[in-house]
Amino acid sequence: MRNMPRKLLFFIYLIGFQATAQVTFNEKNSLLIIEVESVEGVGDWFRESVNIEGGTIHYLYSTTEHFKDPGNKTLKYPIEINNPGLYKIIWHSKVGKGNSSTDNNDTWLRVVGASDFFGKKENHIVRPHGICKDDCPEGAGKEGWFKVYSHGTTDWTWRTKTSDNDPHEIYVRINRKGTYTLEISARSAHHFLDRIVLYDPEKYPEEKVTNLTLPESESR
Repeated sequence: MRNMPRKLLFFIYLIGFQATAQVTFNEKNSLLIIEVESVEGVGDWFRESVNIEGGTIHYLYSTTEHFKDPGNKTLKYPIEINNPGLYKIIWHSKVGKGNSSTDNNDTWLRVVGASDFFGKKENHIVRPHGICKDDCPEGAGKEGWFKVYSHGTTDWTWRTKTSDNDPHEIYVRINRKGTYTLEISARSAHHFLDRIVLYDPEKYPEEKVTNLTLPESESR
């Protein structure tokens, strides 16, 4: 490539950039649906498929464990928020190994740039370690990462909680239109992740947004 014309080199550079650039998922009508495997470059995560009622789903999982050190095998999902407000975050996941509903059931999660990121149980609020003061969750975490787990089943579920033995649901508040970054990183090995949903709980019942036939949000 040393003697290749400069314009052609620039063109090849642009092609390479477009091939590796991360897509941005666009929220519409206060609903955002992300297929976890849609991230550009899954790195050391494993990707598999399974047939369940309603069709075939694709999921990612890690085979290594990072119980106290979030930020390993981080996957980043840029999200464009057009309707600022309060969003609930849930994900479709499964215990991928063993028969215990409390093992192989969690992954790290954070939202970069949000106005607030918290867990809520009735009127009680917790915020991630590294941000919290007297409102810290039970269990591990640091640098704004929540340990997020399922509970009560080893099957595919939408149960998405934080704070050990005191399950709080996950919320993010975004006060301005713009692009933010949702991040996940490996914690338990063999925690299967299929899709992530952000939605306004005042506009949608959970049974509607968890319909697996709903398409992934548009991206650019």
